Amino acid sequence: MPECQLDDCGISCEFGCSCMSDAAGCECWCENISLPPLTKLRVREARDPEAYVNFSASGMPLVRLAELFDDLFPGQILMPVSKMHEKVTTDEELRQIKLGDLVEYLGLVPVRRPLQGRATPPADAEV
Repeated sequence: MPECQLDDCGISCEFGCSCMSDAAGCECWCENISLPPLTKLRVREARDPEAYVNFSASGMPLVRLAELFDDLFPGQILMPVSKMHEKVTTDEELRQIKLGDLVEYLGLVPVRRPLQGRATPPADAEV
């Protein structure tokens, strides 16, 4: 059973797992839980490829991580077909890596540089 630990949070999952943290906090999620996570992290609102994060993973399908980054940077993340079935396991925690660099470190391909984050609606906008 994969386990992920990062800073003050951790998770044990039936399948793969990942954790990410930034200055605002830490979140972990399981492969079989629907995305998007990161609701507690500053990168969720900022969607800044230059933001520094910490990251760990154990048996997490790369395609699930691609979904996460596509939510942050819509239509800008490509995945080589040869990597469709790869699972990501970090041997150690990745510390203070830029979000945009993490995309490439994992083997995903940004369509453009710098990545452009999805515009977030104003706080007073109706849903």
